[in-house]
Amino acid sequence: MRVNFLGVGGWVSMPWLNHPSILVETKGTRVLLDAGEGSYRQLRRCLNLDVDSIDVVIVTHGHGDHVLGLPSYILMAGSRGLKLSVIAPRYVIDDLVSLIKATHIQQYANALNPIPVDVPSEPSLIMELKEIKIHAVKVNHTVDTMAVKITDSDGSCITYSGDTAPSRSLIELAKGCDALIHEASGNPGFEEEAHRHGHSTVKDAIETAREAGVRQLILTHFYTVNPTISELGGLRLIVPYECSTIELGKEN
Repeated sequence: MRVNFLGVGGWVSMPWLNHPSILVETKGTRVLLDAGEGSYRQLRRCLNLDVDSIDVVIVTHGHGDHVLGLPSYILMAGSRGLKLSVIAPRYVIDDLVSLIKATHIQQYANALNPIPVDVPSEPSLIMELKEIKIHAVKVNHTVDTMAVKITDSDGSCITYSGDTAPSRSLIELAKGCDALIHEASGNPGFEEEAHRHGHSTVKDAIETAREAGVRQLILTHFYTVNPTISELGGLRLIVPYECSTIELGKEN
């Protein structure tokens, strides 16, 4: 399982981090997790791939730093006569239709293959695609948001938190996975402020990874210039940069 980080920041992060967008490749399938502003450019720049390389886009929630790159994907798909499958909470699909209109690309609207999800309160299967399964669960953010887990036919899996304050449902979703990609919007000591805005700190992410028993923790979405890392307790931690790639597998 290969994980490519097109953007690792959030809406108010330093600009060189770019907005959230992660391409997961496994068993001949490519899944794009979120599509923040500039994501299409990053796909081309980082990986020399294009919209026809993506099997499905999963959008975790409707905040702009996670969705504003989608019009470019839809336009490019439409100009090539392709369909772009987008899995998202039902309200995000409605917002995306409005966004197509707002950006005046209605002529490409048929390129969108919408797959709305009623976000489950317990970890649930939402799609099977080729040799992978995609599960989702509602997490604790200021708008309806889902975390997602991708599992391939070898049993390797990765969980992506989306944006969330500490969430028991995320722990249940991630249990036993090779890796957890978790947002870390604040450093330890800023828990009250982070939680008020539906976010987590580095400390929260570490505690979630420990409880879930994952092999590796990957931090993204950090607002601070230098995330403070402490008290890992043997947990393997990765702080990726944009255009970086990591390989995951049972042997790791």
